[in-house]
Amino acid sequence: MSQSTELARQQAVLAACRTPHDAAAPWDESQACWPALVAAHLQTDAAGLRAYQLNAQATAQRVIAGHFPTLQAMLGEDALKALALILWQEAPPSCGDLGEWGAALPDLIGRHADLQAWPWLADCARLDWARHQCERAADVSLDTPSLNLLAEAEPEQLHMALQPCVQLVTSDWPVLALWEAHQGPAEAHEEAARLALQTGSTGDVVIWRNPWVLQMAPVALADAWWMKAVIEQRDQPLSSLLDHAPTGFDFSAWLNQAVAQGWLWRLSTTADQA
Repeated sequence: MSQSTELARQQAVLAACRTPHDAAAPWDESQACWPALVAAHLQTDAAGLRAYQLNAQATAQRVIAGHFPTLQAMLGEDALKALALILWQEAPPSCGDLGEWGAALPDLIGRHADLQAWPWLADCARLDWARHQCERAADVSLDTPSLNLLAEAEPEQLHMALQPCVQLVTSDWPVLALWEAHQGPAEAHEEAARLALQTGSTGDVVIWRNPWVLQMAPVALADAWWMKAVIEQRDQPLSSLLDHAPTGFDFSAWLNQAVAQGWLWRLSTTADQA
């Protein structure tokens, strides 16, 4: 991937996004988090409404740049701003906490016809978003006494929870290597990204905090399946999850790693779940 290729990508994004979104698009008050407040203050003030629109768009751009720093390093500031405006129109914030806004950007990138020449972009955006979610997650500590349930309770009655900060990203592209390639000086990004695409390993990435510093590491396919199942199927007992675990999954080895790395939060019984 040469510098000219990178420039072509950024220009393609800008060209694809150069729509009426670049101007202050007509504002739908139903998109606002506080529509009654907006209507009360701005319905008879066209200049105020215009200022509100521009401020909302500028806020959207700042928020997306903060949530997706690696994507901005790949696309350039102007291209990411253009995507932020489209996202604001297609999937506006649904609450007053803008830290919760931006989850739809990877899918927007993935379906954008003009970005199909760079198929890793959507997954790189997912990694940025997973890091953002990890940073915002609640702080909890390992419930060490609950580990005794492994010896005291039947697997049919056991449930497992990972730390709230634990996130998983699955990709056919070396997203971890691409993330690393865009952390150094800007002038080195192109060559580092080219090498990452050539030699970086693909697969699953786990993101977590231990204790407060955000960390990332590749994770084996079977282990990633297990962690995803634990996160998404909390109502299922360990016995059910183990029955469907991939061939070769070693629960004991994974458990030791989960405790050592700080992935595991606690164990509980079905009675506790009720």
